[in-house]
Amino acid sequence: MTGRFLNFMRMRLFLAAGMATFFSCTAPIDINTRDSEPVIVIYGCLTGENSYQQVRITGSSPYFDDRENRNISGADVRIKDSEENEYAMEYAEKGYYISSVKFAARPGITYHLTVEVDFDENGETERYEAETTVPPPLALDSADVRPLTIMGYRHFSLNIYAQDPPGTDNYYLFKFLINDSISNDKISKFIITGNEFFKGEYLKGVTIYYFEDLTDEKVVEKNKDNDDVYMASPGDRIRLQTMNIEEGYYKFINQCTSEMHGENPMFGGPPSNIITNISNGAAGFFTGYCIHEIATEIP
Repeated sequence: MTGRFLNFMRMRLFLAAGMATFFSCTAPIDINTRDSEPVIVIYGCLTGENSYQQVRITGSSPYFDDRENRNISGADVRIKDSEENEYAMEYAEKGYYISSVKFAARPGITYHLTVEVDFDENGETERYEAETTVPPPLALDSADVRPLTIMGYRHFSLNIYAQDPPGTDNYYLFKFLINDSISNDKISKFIITGNEFFKGEYLKGVTIYYFEDLTDEKVVEKNKDNDDVYMASPGDRIRLQTMNIEEGYYKFINQCTSEMHGENPMFGGPPSNIITNISNGAAGFFTGYCIHEIATEIP
């Protein structure tokens, strides 16, 4: 196979694996349950940036209820790492709890989340816990964008150059910004992939996404009602973030995507509940990763 065809096939596999809400970390998610009994939803991901880390706590809604999840305040939220550092989280707004000091999640360190709150308002405090170990980062050597035409429509391929670490199973999350404004900042838009197709190989120009060419009138007309594509023009600046994520979070994103789009939209009933690493019957996920960012420009 040619290198271009391999890249195309890998891209198709990436998208099949999961074109799975925000560019930094705390993607807001609404989790619906089959019945009317709400459950607590805890979502947080620590990053390797020295910043005020965030955790969001909400209450789920029934599957056929269009209302947003209820924001939960009044919880005692703490994070403790395997080196005995402890960080208290203070309530801000809209269910978000912010660390009282800045800190960076470090590779190889395990972080333990504890949430204590009277979620069901019965006068008794419930305790929820989760744990994550931060994987080592995937450092990109470079990235570029190349114009190409597929079936008469113009596109731009976003390609990466990096060494996939040998001897380990890795799972990657990619996010991008176009001109510092438009981004795939929702979980349903995340680009994720496992490394089963290039274990230990050097990723030489592997395509991770195709932008639609905004200067091609046929492309614009074809995608005018399509919210699942991103348009770009020559001269646009692309900021690409790469994260090496744990397997559980990779599966969580995949299942979130299935919930949002439906596993079998014509014949299926309400989808199954999403996996979680939070204890005591909670929904959501707690994870951590390092972010490697690189910038390029559309020629």
